[in-house]
Amino acid sequence: MSAFLGPIHIWLYNKIKFQDAMANAVLDLAKEKGLALDLREKTDNRYGTLPDGNLEDLVDTGNIHGWLQERVSLVENRLAYAVTEVLEADANALADMEEAISKLGEENPVEQGVSAREAFDALDARLLNGMPCDHVNAMVEDSEDRVVWRQAQDIHGTYWNMIHGDVKHYYTLRAALIKGMLKDSKIQFSQIEDQVYELRR
Repeated sequence: MSAFLGPIHIWLYNKIKFQDAMANAVLDLAKEKGLALDLREKTDNRYGTLPDGNLEDLVDTGNIHGWLQERVSLVENRLAYAVTEVLEADANALADMEEAISKLGEENPVEQGVSAREAFDALDARLLNGMPCDHVNAMVEDSEDRVVWRQAQDIHGTYWNMIHGDVKHYYTLRAALIKGMLKDSKIQFSQIEDQVYELRR
């Protein structure tokens, strides 16, 4: 990545902030349901928080790539920890988290009337999949009505494994988020094989 702040860095930081919104939705739910008391404080103390403000005012311009990578790790860790702690407090809370995350998706909708590829691009602008240089998603089929892609590597699992969580919960919540985002778009999302996903109009 460039040593100069550019559109790709702002694009990535927006994805980082959106994943943090997922973690915050889980933390808000935990407080509302009285699960894992003081979970937000514990999460903040353990991993830190994203600072408020514009990227250009926050980033270490001498190490843009490193600074952004640290924030990727921060929000990955926050989400994995929050979800795992809530499930330790209530093993049946996954459905409630899916509902909260789906609502976040509905609040950040993909536009109506888009093609499958436009829907993919809209999701790709929101969902965090490591750094751009990780090349996580590999396109299998790309047309107006159907897009199929393979996730070439699982860059999320490491964070869940570190806290003895289950990365399957990440993918369950991500699917809920995507379906919420696509709710009014007439685009259907599905997983058709292990790590292979489809958008169909």
